[in-house]
Amino acid sequence: MNYIEKSVLNAANTAIVYNIFLYILTSENARNGDKLSDIAADLKNTDTSALNGAEKSQFEKRVEIIQKACSADTALANSIIGNIAVDYNNKNGGMKACTFIHGSGTVYVIFAGTGAGEWIDNGEGLSGIPENNLYEKYDKSGQLVYTAAVEKDYATDQQAEALNWFGRICGENGWNDNTYIILSGHSKGGNKAQFVTINSGFADMCISFDGQGFSPEAVTMFKKNFGRSFEERRRKIYSFSADNDFVNVLGEPLAPAKQVYFLKSSDIDGNPFAYHFVETLTGADGRLNAQGAQGDISQYMQNLSDTIMAVEPEKRQYITLSIMSILQKILGGEAVPVNGDFVSAKDTVKGIIMASAPALLGLLFTKDGKEAAADIGEIYTDKITRFIDKIKKEQGDLQAAAAAIFSQTAVTFISPFLSHKKRE
Repeated sequence: MNYIEKSVLNAANTAIVYNIFLYILTSENARNGDKLSDIAADLKNTDTSALNGAEKSQFEKRVEIIQKACSADTALANSIIGNIAVDYNNKNGGMKACTFIHGSGTVYVIFAGTGAGEWIDNGEGLSGIPENNLYEKYDKSGQLVYTAAVEKDYATDQQAEALNWFGRICGENGWNDNTYIILSGHSKGGNKAQFVTINSGFADMCISFDGQGFSPEAVTMFKKNFGRSFEERRRKIYSFSADNDFVNVLGEPLAPAKQVYFLKSSDIDGNPFAYHFVETLTGADGRLNAQGAQGDISQYMQNLSDTIMAVEPEKRQYITLSIMSILQKILGGEAVPVNGDFVSAKDTVKGIIMASAPALLGLLFTKDGKEAAADIGEIYTDKITRFIDKIKKEQGDLQAAAAAIFSQTAVTFISPFLSHKKRE
């Protein structure tokens, strides 16, 4: 088990509270210059009537964690929020981020997890297909100097946007080499924090919580771009994940192996998908849970990811984009994918077929996997049906084929969660 240095653990204990808050942050409940303890005190007055039972319970739990953490840590309570960006440059569920000036003077830059319109962008980051991105250069006052177009870049639009935003706020705030900056984020936010750390070289530390990795092609690009400094930059990255988190293992990691830590999960209330909730990493007081070993769900998904990453990019893109297209439809609600991202129903079905290849389904040939497959309909029938209805509207005759294919793929990706639940 990897040893966590005390200074790293202290920084992570602070960063996790900021990350929990970012899931609550709106343009109404906080303003630049507010103190975290004051924001936390006002959160209890939030109107939660529009939330369902589970959402309301999760909101209240997150508020309680933040309030208790502030009560126990004066420097944390005195943190000042700034540079609030909600749906940055996009009104369809794009990037959310902010900064905190900790009572110690350390600057924390926090990126939120996947916005409502960012799911397909996740798939692009794992596809290994090059894109054309725009990178902005800012002067020391935060003024835009120039914009450079980079072709055949293995970054995504949202990763590039995070880097551009970071460069702008560094200039606007006058942060320089004497400013100690820690980047952090949960899930996609952790991925963005890693991307910015590697590409800016300006951060002193990066703490990724459940943050996914990158395509092998992107990592190769980083090595080529930064040469000898690549190893120096990646040594700034620390990965903290719940023992059975299933996102941090996607793609190729950037954090050195000795700086990858798994933590025991808090009570998930019978919902195995809660292993990826940010609050699963902490106790009720906002302190990170004790270290543990990587769990079976996480190991399963790591094996599955390794299999997908070994597929050549021209084929892999159909797998990663189809999976994220489904999640966009299920979890993104009515949000329009950012940056004009779109995956047709035809390509979605094509990707599902490829994801259901025997090489992937072979991972399920276990007793628990077969038992789980028998129960898949009980949990996911409604979401599968809604997805198939979407396919029918777009493609008509593909309904029957899509139903069979999606059900098969659902078994591939959902079975470990069900089988885990059976064993408990």
